[in-house]
Amino acid sequence: MVDASKFTAEVFRRAAERPEVPPRLARAADCVRDGKFSWEEVATGNCEHPLAQALFAPRAQEKLWPLLAEVAVELESAPTQAEPRRARKAPSTDDDFSEYTYLEDLAEPNTHPAWPQRPDRGR
Repeated sequence: MVDASKFTAEVFRRAAERPEVPPRLARAADCVRDGKFSWEEVATGNCEHPLAQALFAPRAQEKLWPLLAEVAVELESAPTQAEPRRARKAPSTDDDFSEYTYLEDLAEPNTHPAWPQRPDRGR
């Protein structure tokens, strides 16, 4: 017997996207796209819509639930997604001088011993 407690909204969503989707689940997916109910409502059992309730009928347990169990196992065994990569700083172009402060550089005295010193005028 298949454990229906593992049938989350994501399990229903992914099973409905498969090419070999059973007609019962395809009709329920159409209702979700039309906004009649959501996969979250189906997964929690709070949906009163007949097509959502048909997903838990005895006939569905025979034909649909093995597919849902397969999708649930795939989701459990799938590795968790890595953190999204941080955006890298765009390489500076030759025309971009925003990182340079020329006036501040001129205000400081020459401290390198090999550079010629400016004559101190009147100090």
